Amino acid sequence: MLKYIKSLEIMLKIFINVFLVSLLLVLFSLPSPAWQRSDKILYQGDSLYQHIAVVENTSKKERYIFNKKRDYMQGGIYVDYPEKLLFEYTQMSFIGLAFLDREPEQVLFVGLGAGAMPRYFNKYFPDAYSDVVEIDPDIMTVAGKYFYFREKENMRVHINDGRVFIKRTPKKYDIIFLDAYQTDYIPFHLTTREFLKEVKNRLKDGGVVVSNIVAPTKNKFFYSMIKTYKTEFPHLYIFKGRKSQNFIFVATASGVKKEEGHIYKRAKKIESVRKLDIDLRQVSQYYAYYTEYELEAKVLTDDFAPVNLYKYMNVE
Repeated sequence: MLKYIKSLEIMLKIFINVFLVSLLLVLFSLPSPAWQRSDKILYQGDSLYQHIAVVENTSKKERYIFNKKRDYMQGGIYVDYPEKLLFEYTQMSFIGLAFLDREPEQVLFVGLGAGAMPRYFNKYFPDAYSDVVEIDPDIMTVAGKYFYFREKENMRVHINDGRVFIKRTPKKYDIIFLDAYQTDYIPFHLTTREFLKEVKNRLKDGGVVVSNIVAPTKNKFFYSMIKTYKTEFPHLYIFKGRKSQNFIFVATASGVKKEEGHIYKRAKKIESVRKLDIDLRQVSQYYAYYTEYELEAKVLTDDFAPVNLYKYMNVE
């Protein structure tokens, strides 16, 4: 009888272990609850710098790049119209063109993502030259395979750290777009006063810097970023997204203030001449001039740049 009971116990333990292992396998094979029923995972993998996931929403016909935080997208396209700009902040970023009093000839994008912004710029300004800097070679591979991004003779990608590239390149640019994110924060060395000084040195006379900055509700150092930009640039203008939690900072190397009416007229002219499919005039209506604002915030420097602590903080 004892042998029979022991044998039952052994069988029961085996059954429980098999059941638990099977349950774990099922759980790990299920899609993450962050994905919707209409989401199709096209790719997942770990690069040297981050986790990368490519997800297609089959009902919306949209495709996105996610990283570790699955509620935060690094880029995306309309599957049927990859040349169009999907996200509001990418559309807003081109308001920087209205701060130039000339046609752009040399442009730098720091951060590739899905490649939507450089591709869009290249389409509407085919005579200009674009450099794109991306630290993660896997992002470039993903952008090519899943988002149809292709280099061209006048649009080249450089696999490098954005700050290192800016420090070493001898070129000067009409516009520099800063959109390098690691999950939901900007790498600290791309936020500091010293970095912005290097960026300003890479601008032509009258050049413009355009930065995608997350809203203060998710960005504890939002006001420090404003103060840091104000420290290095003569003028700072900020545009707030209507739908997203993104702000676009436009910092100018010129000492001349650009009034709202002037920006509206320039936006209208650019739309008309270049036949853009985005409404820059509407973006211009969210103009806010920040140069004269006094802020109680610390300037971010190489010795004080805590922005990489975002992921450890619960910002309400």
